[in-house]
Formats: sequence, structure tokens, C-alpha cells
Amino acid sequence: MIKSGDIVLTSGDLAHVSAVRDSFLSFEAEVTNATDLCVRISKAPTWVFLDWLLPEMSGLQLCGLLRDRIHDHPLHVTMILPEPDQRAQARALDAGADDYLIGPLTPAALVRRLRIYQPAAAARKETPAIQIGDLLIQPDSHLTRYKGLVVPLQSNEQRLLNHFARNPNRVFTRGELIGVLGKSVDVCDERTVDSWVSRLRRKLRSMQVPHLPRTVRSFGYVFDSAEA
Repeated sequence: MIKSGDIVLTSGDLAHVSAVRDSFLSFEAEVTNATDLCVRISKAPTWVFLDWLLPEMSGLQLCGLLRDRIHDHPLHVTMILPEPDQRAQARALDAGADDYLIGPLTPAALVRRLRIYQPAAAARKETPAIQIGDLLIQPDSHLTRYKGLVVPLQSNEQRLLNHFARNPNRVFTRGELIGVLGKSVDVCDERTVDSWVSRLRRKLRSMQVPHLPRTVRSFGYVFDSAEA
């Protein structure tokens, strides 16, 4: 997802920073607190590993704050959960997290998560813009416009829309959508896909975009062409 940039952690130590530097020449890692995070996030692109519990505020609050403030560059948020609780997982995704990990976040777990996402970035190729009525989708710039206005999509939402638009009228299972986004079932479950699609629909609907991904009961999702 992110080719190079800064990895920010809200907890950790020198071992985490060293693990990133030793494994990824294009990344720099740092540990910071919630108060400083919104300032440091201005360096793009950035991947944030965000703890569920923080001294200054909850991880959910900080995640929502980051999503409200950051619109001009890709931002990936991984929430670190204290235990495998389905309700907490759903709340993290609803707050704007792209995915989650069950803590504690060890240096090895940090490197594994970064490596899982690297192939998707390396395999990315130049793709022409896609025009569907008044909807203009620009995969390479991770930008979507409707009637000239930018639709404020997060990275996973944009990538989902890119894939649906390239493959209209085809039903994709949740497992397939995890795969086509360069992710792994070890990282994402079907609940995560449902959250991504729900957020994508909500943002398209808020802009009055008529073309929305449709649920196919017991199968997955499909993006109908304008002619369908």
C-alpha cells in the first residue's frame, strides 16, 4: 500500500525502530505520543500503529481525529487491540482503522505486517482513469471525483472502488476482495471487508453518487455498470 515513508507507533522502543530500519530501507520509524501525532502525521505518506488505550485519549478518539484532519495524502491506520474481541474489532474499523492487530506489538509482528502489504505496492502498474457517468475514478492518483468534486475516500475504500470499476457486473466474494487488495486472510477477516464496503457506500451516497456496490446475498458484492 505504501511504498516509502514514516511508520509511527504510539508505543514501542528502540527495538521496534531498529527492526523497521533493518528490514525496509525506504521506511523510517518513530515512537510518539498522541499529543504529537497529529503534528508529525503531516509528513506523507504515513502508516500509524495506534494503541487501543492511550494516556491522553482513547485510540478510537485519536483514529477519528486523524481521519477528520488528514485528507491530502494516504494514511494507513492499524489499531492494536489488547485482546481478540469482535466488538472491539468492529469499533476500530468503524472509527476509521484500515485493519487491526492483537497486541502486544512485538518488533517481529510489526515487520510481518509491513511485509504483507509490500507486494501490493510493488505490483502496482499505471492504470488509465475510469469514467462512469459523472463519476471519474483515477486509480494511480488514488482520487475519485463526482461532478468535479473530490470524494474523500480512505486508501482501502479507494482501492475497492478501483477494483469494482475495473470489473463491473462481476460478483466478488469477501475472500476475493481481501486477496485483490494485496492483503491476507491472516490480516483481514470478512467483517473487515463488510466495514470497508459500508464506508465506501456511505461516502458515495453522501455525494449523491448513483453507482454503489451492491450486496449479493450469501455471495459477496458486485458493482453494476451504468447500463445494467
